Amino acid sequence: MREWFLCLIEVKGNFYINMGIRNGRIFVQPIFTLTLRSEDAEILKMLKEEIGAGESRIGKKAVFVVRGIKNLEKFLSVIDEKKFLTSRKKDFILWKEAIQLVKEFKHLTKEGILRICEIRDMMNLKKKRKNYKSKEFFERIINKLNMGFENEEKRSKISSSLRRTYSMGISI
Repeated sequence: MREWFLCLIEVKGNFYINMGIRNGRIFVQPIFTLTLRSEDAEILKMLKEEIGAGESRIGKKAVFVVRGIKNLEKFLSVIDEKKFLTSRKKDFILWKEAIQLVKEFKHLTKEGILRICEIRDMMNLKKKRKNYKSKEFFERIINKLNMGFENEEKRSKISSSLRRTYSMGISI
């Protein structure tokens, strides 16, 4: 990866794990975003070509987003964590660990989902989204509902998307 792309990722990039409850299900979705002024949208096209993955949205700001297992694997294959110079390196290493847990279907266990919550809680400490749900929130939901997780046989039949859901058997 070109050095200036890595610098751009370090300064303007955001590694995060989107988690929540939608339609009675817990979801986990690791995402990378990079936001620039809309005048600089051409740089995002170059970044997409360099990585071979991602999508751009242009409005008031230009946003580059990478999500989904195949796209995230391409992204990870071109990023060398040893070259990071800022605190973003810590976020990247944690984010990469969360992606690995999802790839190994460990997020389909109580321990795995709670570990991903811990990882997410250690990342991007400066700002939390307004709809942020803590590890304790997910732990209470799992325990309250005595939530069961998929068995090994069912896990192997799940699609390769990084967006995973667990049925809670209720509507929230």
